[in-house]
Amino acid sequence: MQNTNKATIKYDFIDALRFISMVSIVMEHSSLLLGKNFTSVSDQLVQVTTIQLFKYGTIIFFLVSGFLIGDKFETYSSGEYLKRRWDNTFKPWVFWFVVAIGLNYLNLYIVYAKFGMKDILQDPWGTFLHQLYDTLFLTSLWFIVNFLICIAILLMFRRYIDSLIFGAILCAFSLFYSVNLYYVWVPPGHTVAIFGFVFYLWLGYKINKNFAAFTNWVNKTSTWYFALAFLVTYALSCWESMAMIQHHNPESMNTLRFTNILYTLACFVLFFKYYKIFHAELFKPRMLTFGIYFLHHILLNHVVPEIFRPLGYHNEDYRPMWQMLSMSLVQFVVAYGLSIGLAYLIAKGPKKISWIVGQ
Repeated sequence: MQNTNKATIKYDFIDALRFISMVSIVMEHSSLLLGKNFTSVSDQLVQVTTIQLFKYGTIIFFLVSGFLIGDKFETYSSGEYLKRRWDNTFKPWVFWFVVAIGLNYLNLYIVYAKFGMKDILQDPWGTFLHQLYDTLFLTSLWFIVNFLICIAILLMFRRYIDSLIFGAILCAFSLFYSVNLYYVWVPPGHTVAIFGFVFYLWLGYKINKNFAAFTNWVNKTSTWYFALAFLVTYALSCWESMAMIQHHNPESMNTLRFTNILYTLACFVLFFKYYKIFHAELFKPRMLTFGIYFLHHILLNHVVPEIFRPLGYHNEDYRPMWQMLSMSLVQFVVAYGLSIGLAYLIAKGPKKISWIVGQ
């Protein structure tokens, strides 16, 4: 019975963290403030404080995935685990990648039909390569490729996975990217910082292997300490972003900022302590997490803008801050609501269709 309770706690916690991380990712991608260059300090402060609040999603997703790897290693070889990931994650990704490219071409054709812009006809090969590159590397779809590469790297060094020295090396890679944001020794975008995220898979694995000790530490530690850690790291993250903006650093909201790493870890333990309050089981994260991720990209880029366009709303518009915040919230509600609804319908459909939402 004790083992059953432990397993229940582990997977209830994992489901809650999956749900929380995906909400934060969709919320961030729904924000109209993301990527905007505001000149007013007050606008910059609103931009930073609102986006930073939900900036924990990506690293927590890697922590959760690493935690699950800890269980899978007990029953699967590295090859078997990669095959499962290929079938359950990469194949659905290929499907949605092709869908995204197709919708991009549909937009190009509409522009051609309306305005006579003939790039699609005059340079078809160049247009195709441009669409391929942009969709692969410059959209949220790259996250899944990055995720799978990180898993492959961890499995490649599986014999060292229990070594603290190995973990320290992976941590050093992550911190390298934190420093690189200021010195740009390599391209700084978090979408290409492949080695920067492997550490969080490893850390999730180690938390699984030491789950009893981790749980005991969290339960014994006062909520006030975790709340203080949350507030301090959140304030430091906002301060670092504001300082980067003042120095015209384009990576002011990069996931691998050192202060954001600390903020995410503070969020992780706080969410673990109170994961039951989220009632994540209602949203079926084990079944729908990847489906939400794939679908929200399509919806935010191709569907949601068309819903609001007749209302005179355009994503590229600069409006009063309260309007941008309001529309960001509306975009999130529509994108997340449609994503979870469609993912559920697809997952419950015939097997020849349900595979496209992944697992």
